[in-house]
Amino acid sequence: MIRFRKVDEVFEAIQKTKAEASDFRTNFFPVSAKLKNWIEREELLGEVRDGVAFCFRKDRDFFRFYFCAGSLEKLQAEISTLPILKAERVATDLIGNETAVTEMLVPLEAVGFFRYAQLQRMARPVQTGEPTDSNLSIVFAEKTDASTILEMIENAFDRYGEQLPALYEIEAAIESWQIFAVKRDEKITGLLFFETHGFNSTVRFWAVAEKFRALKIGSALMQHYFKTQNSVRRFTLWVNAQNENAIQKYQHYGYAPDGLIDCVLANKMTPHEISR
Repeated sequence: MIRFRKVDEVFEAIQKTKAEASDFRTNFFPVSAKLKNWIEREELLGEVRDGVAFCFRKDRDFFRFYFCAGSLEKLQAEISTLPILKAERVATDLIGNETAVTEMLVPLEAVGFFRYAQLQRMARPVQTGEPTDSNLSIVFAEKTDASTILEMIENAFDRYGEQLPALYEIEAAIESWQIFAVKRDEKITGLLFFETHGFNSTVRFWAVAEKFRALKIGSALMQHYFKTQNSVRRFTLWVNAQNENAIQKYQHYGYAPDGLIDCVLANKMTPHEISR
């Protein structure tokens, strides 16, 4: 296992695997900016073999596992020899439609991964006559709010089942004006963390402190989000497929499943927690 030192090393490993592929399979769709952050913080380890590239990113008390394989057969042959899977807590995501995910499950379950959670993607087109904002004051989060935001997200979401941000990622999102907040006495009571790129926008996290949930803060944040993303033509988000309450809330705002799923797997070193 090596520690990647340059972004180019990661992309070269991926391209080499693709070039030799007969049936390319992957769960790794890296963005240069994120890779740069991971490498600078020495979070990314990897191993390149004949027809397969593996990456492990340190995330809190476990590793996130990514792979690129020339075929399912190569993946199954090489994954069974990874010592880290027996020594560390590891989680991984398989993203695609039901058929593609089911095929990739076979080699991972064979080495001890179990189905930890399943997320589904929901999408919403732009709607005419978007809801009007409430009377609540909604502001952009400030850098001094970063630790509070991290704590709220970690309390509301499952670190294994969902891609929780690190503190530095929250700070970067704040600098990019990507977190709306409602405050009371200078303290955050609710937040909506989003990423907008061109005509598409994704809600990453939407949370309200428990004792303020009767004040319609969540609704105000969502309405404000829709109204302010003027260039967006399609809104998306990921939600735990077992969280009926959350799904119903998103449906209320016009979201519907679009057929893409994320099957989250964990190895036997990982606690069997229930995603919220």
